[in-house]
Amino acid sequence: MSSRRQRAEKRRQELENPQYGWIWKPLAVLLVLAVMVAVGLGVWWSLAPSRFDVETATQEQRISAAPAARGTVTVATLATLIDTLQDKPGGYLRNDLMPPGLLLDNMPSWETGVLVQARLMAASLGDFDPGAGESVNTLIAALEQDADDWLAPSMEDHLAQAGAAARAYLVRFDDGGGASFVDQGQGLALYLDAVRQQLASLRERLSSTVSDSERLKELGIEVAEGSHVPWYRVDNVFHETRGQTWALGHLLEALERDQADLIASAGLGNSYTRALAEIERMQRQFWSPVVLRGSGLGIFANYPLTMAHHLSRLDGALASLIDGLGGAEAAPEAATPPVTEVTRSEDDASAGGEKSDEQGGQQSDEQGGQQSDEHSDEQGDEQGAEASNGEQDTNQQQPAEQSAE
Repeated sequence: MSSRRQRAEKRRQELENPQYGWIWKPLAVLLVLAVMVAVGLGVWWSLAPSRFDVETATQEQRISAAPAARGTVTVATLATLIDTLQDKPGGYLRNDLMPPGLLLDNMPSWETGVLVQARLMAASLGDFDPGAGESVNTLIAALEQDADDWLAPSMEDHLAQAGAAARAYLVRFDDGGGASFVDQGQGLALYLDAVRQQLASLRERLSSTVSDSERLKELGIEVAEGSHVPWYRVDNVFHETRGQTWALGHLLEALERDQADLIASAGLGNSYTRALAEIERMQRQFWSPVVLRGSGLGIFANYPLTMAHHLSRLDGALASLIDGLGGAEAAPEAATPPVTEVTRSEDDASAGGEKSDEQGGQQSDEQGGQQSDEHSDEQGDEQGAEASNGEQDTNQQQPAEQSAE
């Protein structure tokens, strides 16, 4: 009887005080699986899309099979870039609020770079085609929305609207609507000048990732004070650079197709090839899991400075193209298209303004010094001439006095 009572009492205690120790095992398994899936998706989504052929993209974007008008390849390439931001693995990640997109920063920075170059090209379409219609205005307005919007309408909605507007504008090149890029190099020069200004800001940010300002001065790189990029933002600037140059390479290839006769007649084929070669070097396979910032001739390379070096060479090639096309001053009313994504902070802007004021003051001082030196030289020459004339007069007077004696 006692054993039966003991078993009954034990059972009653088990029912009244159940043990749930077995629950943590399936929960732990689910947690490990969730982490593995998140890490796998994060790695996959962080891979930049492969390059695409602009001619193939044009065929896919066009509806008509008629001969393409000038500018068709450029507009079709712009539409493909906008579609890539949504169709790549993971879609548009910059405004994600859930992991793994929320935990990623390299790919959102890459998306920022592509979006900046798409904005530049959209804003420059009016320079290429003075008769651009309402579709271009809709395209510009859609791309200029806040890239972090996640509420309806989200940035994905704006990108879909921008892609539809680009394709609507592309139809005007085929239906006899009169859309076509002008033959003059004015539009191309203005666009390249806007690209140069954007890349100059990017190059300065890359150079400022180096904390040793004295080492930068040894390399001949001037960085405005206060524009230093924190160490935890270095990879963002680096991947934004790769995104900008990825998009810029496609757009320059498309412009080369549309403006081939203009580039050939101006003898700019070598400069154009050099610019595309520098962009291709910046798109080489990135093997390191982190963005290294080595110094000098140490064991580790410095990736930001390497990218800044390629941007400097690209800037030289773009400057040669602009000069060969007649410069970007042909239309002074055309303003640089606004870029809201990679603008510097107010501190950086003020530092840059102080730097420009100091440079302007130094130039004015140098010019003033040169003018004063020239003035003093002129006075010295006049005094020397008077002195020589006086010596000649005295020499002439001495023989006359001797003869009189």
